[in-house]
Amino acid sequence: MLRAFGRVVGGIVSVVTLVSPSVHAEANGPHASVIGSRVRGATPAIARLVEHGIRRSPTFAALVAALNRSDVIVYIDITPQLPAGIDGRLAFATSAGGVRYLHAQVAVGLGRDGTIAVAGHELQHALEVAADPRVRDRDGLAVLYAVIGIPGARRDTYDTAAAQQAGRRVRSELS
Repeated sequence: MLRAFGRVVGGIVSVVTLVSPSVHAEANGPHASVIGSRVRGATPAIARLVEHGIRRSPTFAALVAALNRSDVIVYIDITPQLPAGIDGRLAFATSAGGVRYLHAQVAVGLGRDGTIAVAGHELQHALEVAADPRVRDRDGLAVLYAVIGIPGARRDTYDTAAAQQAGRRVRSELS
């Protein structure tokens, strides 16, 4: 079972503002032909994981395809810096030029299929953001998840049934 929870004000569906040099990376890197221009691995290794997810999981592929039709760009990164018990989180990075940038973080040490499943969970959250044009900053993200989210065990944390289901479905398709 995935332990990823949405968190507003500092967690999974995170309302921290992140500004990373990778947010401004080239739109059509070497993996854009497979992944598309809207879902980006923060490193070549993560881009390969995303490619693997697209090939092996119809649900993951559909999430990526839907995001490629949106005004949201999602950078996926693997990090050891998530709170204990949190496998993934989505943070609002910035918005510029009519594009909203999100940062999906996945915990290190989940294995290939676990990492892809948690990334799928976070991509579903990114689609939830994409569906609400009012989410243009971290405050808009907080409002969205206060309305649509299921409160988590930690203060100011939220998840959604759709993201939980997407993560489970991706994991099942990879097995």
